[in-house]
Amino acid sequence: MFKEILSVLRKDDLLTQALNETEEMFSKAELMFKAAVNMIMECKKPDMDMYETDKEINRMEWEIRKKVLGHLVVGNRKGDVPAVLILTSAVVDIERIGDYSKNIFELADICPKDALIKGDHVRFFRDIEAQILEIFKLTNDAHRDADVQKAQTAMEMHWQISERCDKMFEELASEKGLRAEYAVIYTLLARYLKRVSSHLKNIASSVVNPFPRMGFRAAEEGKDFDVG
Repeated sequence: MFKEILSVLRKDDLLTQALNETEEMFSKAELMFKAAVNMIMECKKPDMDMYETDKEINRMEWEIRKKVLGHLVVGNRKGDVPAVLILTSAVVDIERIGDYSKNIFELADICPKDALIKGDHVRFFRDIEAQILEIFKLTNDAHRDADVQKAQTAMEMHWQISERCDKMFEELASEKGLRAEYAVIYTLLARYLKRVSSHLKNIASSVVNPFPRMGFRAAEEGKDFDVG
């Protein structure tokens, strides 16, 4: 089904423009995520203006919405509705990835400046970061090639990240000797990383599931309806 929708999205009209801008928007969100994590993990100042990039992503979302609406209204293309719905849903998730990346960047303001992440927590967060970057690539490839297997892999990786972050929350609650500011930073960072992963999973799911079940684990009715 997604291959047919992809063929619609690649038509030479407003919808094609919207698809191209969505891909650019996705790339900007990935760059924001990398810069934000480097800031929190290494105190490495981003080579971009995070707030301006976030605004650019927001403006792109508005422009994409206008283009797909114009495509439907001017072209009277009711048959393209499924493609439009998927595209407009995807840009919402991309915009939220930008927001959470900005939130990660802002964590540095409440943390000690000598080292933001310490000890065994460095390994945990770096591992989660690497998995999320892999999900970015899998999701991008899945949409470009209508590759169901890559989309499914991206989704499964998210569920693993979600479980690991939930376990981290429990461990932080009982970790002795952890200073309050570090407990806050680790909890929020794990939460934000989990949400970035979740929004990527939502995008990947459009390749696997029909539109009504985008974001869900299984395509079969009556199965797991978890969207975490």
